[in-house]
Amino acid sequence: MGNTVGSTNTNFCNFFSKEKDAYILGLWCADSYWWASSIGLSNTNSDLIDVFRKFLEKHFSKDRIKFNRHHLFVNSRPLLREFVLAKNSLNKLKRIKVIRAYLAGRFDGDGSIDKNLRNDCRIVYARRIEAEIDKKLLSRIGISNTKVYYYKSARIFCLYISRFESKKFLDNILAYSLKLQKLVFVPRRDLVFHQD
Repeated sequence: MGNTVGSTNTNFCNFFSKEKDAYILGLWCADSYWWASSIGLSNTNSDLIDVFRKFLEKHFSKDRIKFNRHHLFVNSRPLLREFVLAKNSLNKLKRIKVIRAYLAGRFDGDGSIDKNLRNDCRIVYARRIEAEIDKKLLSRIGISNTKVYYYKSARIFCLYISRFESKKFLDNILAYSLKLQKLVFVPRRDLVFHQD
């Protein structure tokens, strides 16, 4: 608690072994907010902001955590370093449950699906390389009917999951995804994983 700014011997996260941390990483990769030595989340969804706040409160005193117009952040160079390093090493994610949790975070931050929970299942990206990495991660959990499209006018890349595999994808992330749990009204007691 209350780690010093600039400390180099801090280890905040277990992104590649703990499901909750992997979810936070996915959420941050989708909606990252960072500059200089500050790191946080930029999102209008209060549930997702609360999840990220609880993560930060495990490592910092509440007075260190700032909130400003949908931006929740903390000044911590070591934490920023850990997130950036993990984001640049996503291809090293191996454990199935950790991949599911990470993808749930990505989906919650930048994903969407039609109301019928089948059509138009996608995650949006600013960079093609990130979409391609997640495409490979999807194949590790058995979802290979996917495509990456570039929308020139919006300057975004979309990773689409085929409607024939969208249910399989949703089943994979349901236990971790706050957004999906609200869509399907799953009772908390039925979840393998939830944010406390």
